[in-house]
Amino acid sequence: MKNSKLFVVALAAALAFASGCRNPKPRVTQLGDGSFARESVGKNSDLNTLPLAAANGGDSVVGGALPDPSLPDEGTLADRDFDRTAFAQETVYFEFDQANVKASEASKLEQVAGAFKAKGPGFDLLIEGHCDERGTEEYNRSLGERRALAIREMLMKSGVDSQHVFTRSFGKDKPALVGHDDSAWSKNRRGEFILVLPKKITTTQNTK
Repeated sequence: MKNSKLFVVALAAALAFASGCRNPKPRVTQLGDGSFARESVGKNSDLNTLPLAAANGGDSVVGGALPDPSLPDEGTLADRDFDRTAFAQETVYFEFDQANVKASEASKLEQVAGAFKAKGPGFDLLIEGHCDERGTEEYNRSLGERRALAIREMLMKSGVDSQHVFTRSFGKDKPALVGHDDSAWSKNRRGEFILVLPKKITTTQNTK
């Protein structure tokens, strides 16, 4: 009887150990492999607080499920009309994995700055940062934001009031050209200017 009890205890311990060994280890994403663990970041995470990191020039960090991009300031830009054609010719293009504005693109910012400062009161400017398809969603969302912020900083140096310039990033979600080569990628690494029109003034008439 004693030997039977020892056998049962030993068998239970062996089964518990085997069960524990079958539990999968948490997935750890290696930087630079172009993948990410969706469970590691909640849907409501602030993307601007994610670590910015790349390995060997790759666009990859550990990250997770991403919320849809939203306007940076709902109170300021909500219910406003956008003009995407006003500065369409001044779209700024970037090198791969870079957020600094190239010297060859600087004249576009000067044109935007001059034209925007000439606008009357009530106008705002929204800068959208974009990336090519390579790399993870969350890294490219952060890279797109850095590109938009770099453009904003240069506009401020040209005398544009920072209170009227906003940024948001779409990462690689909205390519200008669909393709898998540099002819498409070079057009997708960009910063776009959207003119935000003044708020519409609505009046209510009292009727008797």
